[in-house]
Amino acid sequence: MAFAFSSLVEALLFTFKDGEKTDCFHCGKKMRKSNALTAHFNGHTQPVCCHGCLAVLRAVEHNNLVDEYMKNKTNQTLVA
Repeated sequence: MAFAFSSLVEALLFTFKDGEKTDCFHCGKKMRKSNALTAHFNGHTQPVCCHGCLAVLRAVEHNNLVDEYMKNKTNQTLVA
């Protein structure tokens, strides 16, 4: 029992430690680099925060919408 509690405490402490942060390529959410998934998108490896964002990027490529996606992404960056 003590071992399980100790492991739980260690896991919680690790969760709150500062780690190197990065932004999700798709949604922009901040995340620890160590938790990032990687998407191979438009010839580059990009960090993504979840399987949903990964699925969006795969669907965009699969449906040949990369140019439109990147155009919209650039426009959103300029507005923000």
